[in-house]
Amino acid sequence: MLPILALLAVGLLQVAVVVSDVLLLHEAARAGARTAATTTGADPVVRAARAAAPELDGLVVDVRPVVRRDGDLAHVEVTLERRIGPMTHTLRARAVSRVEPAVGTPRRDAWP
Repeated sequence: MLPILALLAVGLLQVAVVVSDVLLLHEAARAGARTAATTTGADPVVRAARAAAPELDGLVVDVRPVVRRDGDLAHVEVTLERRIGPMTHTLRARAVSRVEPAVGTPRRDAWP
């Protein structure tokens, strides 16, 4: 009976770690999307996403589009490979934000 209880405890611990990783992934995606709404380029977004979840090693951040203009939708996707028992799983989170207009620039719909 004791080996079954030990196996159950290890399984529950691994599930808790995966749930924690998923929550951190979503927070990293949200932080990246917030940064993408106010900056251009991929580097600030990647730094913000990794700073939001420093516990996650091997975090891959994808930003589309890299060059953004006022009103564009910025898509940020973060992925992480996790080994759970004998299998490797890809955990993924996505966030989208609209790029905010820059101060002192004409509105996008006023452009030719």
